[in-house]
Amino acid sequence: MKAVECQEEECATLLLEHGADPNVMDVCGNTAVHYAVFCQNLSLAAKLLSYDADIEARNKDDLTPLLLAICERRGQMVEFLVKKKANIHAVDKMKRTALMLAVMYESPDVVRLLLQQGADIFSQDVFGWTAEEYAVISGFD
Repeated sequence: MKAVECQEEECATLLLEHGADPNVMDVCGNTAVHYAVFCQNLSLAAKLLSYDADIEARNKDDLTPLLLAICERRGQMVEFLVKKKANIHAVDKMKRTALMLAVMYESPDVVRLLLQQGADIFSQDVFGWTAEEYAVISGFD
């Protein structure tokens, strides 16, 4: 995980080749894939997934790598994770969907991508709000 955090791709590859577990979590529940998202490192994310890293791992904030990528405004990483079949219907601890988060973080390209992938526009969070209500509240166009 530290090799990914420091973006030491050769080191991370060597560790994976020698059996390092790509799903180890830090004290915050982040896995190496979460760190690849933070660093926007697509090649490391791909490498980790090729070694069976869990694309749906949840950290202590209940964020999967996809939800984290949306919150961190990492558009390329979002596209990559969606192509790798990350669950676009995953929700955080407030039951906010990827679509709601994309609206909240004003990411129109991600909103478009999620809608094209069939994101549920009628899902409600713990307050009963939908993505449309998030759009109205945040002034999202």
